[in-house]
Amino acid sequence: MSIKYYGAGEHPSGFIGYRVTVAYSDKNHQKYFSTRGHQFRYQDDRCPFFKRQRLRAELQNATWGAESDWYQYQKIVNENHPSTGPFHGVGVHGITLQFKRDRRGKWEAGIEINAPKGNNLKLGKHQHFFYTFRTRMFSEVWEKCVTLWADLNEVLAGDRERLLNNPPLPQQFRDLRRHLNENRAADIPVEALRPVFAEQRQKIAAEKQLKEISYKRMAEPADVPEDDSLTSDVASWFKSELEEWKDSSR
Repeated sequence: MSIKYYGAGEHPSGFIGYRVTVAYSDKNHQKYFSTRGHQFRYQDDRCPFFKRQRLRAELQNATWGAESDWYQYQKIVNENHPSTGPFHGVGVHGITLQFKRDRRGKWEAGIEINAPKGNNLKLGKHQHFFYTFRTRMFSEVWEKCVTLWADLNEVLAGDRERLLNNPPLPQQFRDLRRHLNENRAADIPVEALRPVFAEQRQKIAAEKQLKEISYKRMAEPADVPEDDSLTSDVASWFKSELEEWKDSSR
């Protein structure tokens, strides 16, 4: 976006005034605010008509600028970056799934965060962050990465929450490994996937154990011997009641 003032003789067509332009997506906006005419006694704010046109041009520039910023924000929180490779993306700019070698040369799966230029956090030289599943479960790593990414990009609470609740499937790492091995000759061993699926394996084991417990039959209650004294008391009461009814009916 830009705003430019053209004085007398500066524009090829003879235009005098402000031109506002902005381009984003496939849109190219342009608008002119003329300050040419008999009512414009001065080409500065001493003339109220000139000042009005200047303010209108600045307002238009600010409006289009806000629309452009919102468009860029929506791309950041809803689309992969154009440079994101197959199976790396999670639907936003700046978060990708990766396989990297550690200091021992061993392949590790993890999630990488790329800090935007001019981020609002004091990160020093650190612009890339890589978190593995070596000491944290999949859901923990995802939460940590989304939180950092959202802070770095000043993401709105609703978009932060949406991303937290929609983590990538661990199977995406399996597809990414196959892609890198077949197309990049990465030679990533299948063992590199074990930490990725650790949490999923625990959930499956817990569900299986819960099913086994629910299928166990409860022990049948032991037969309780009949109380003879209680039976005798009930019979005696019934007999007395019957005799009393016969006497009353005579």
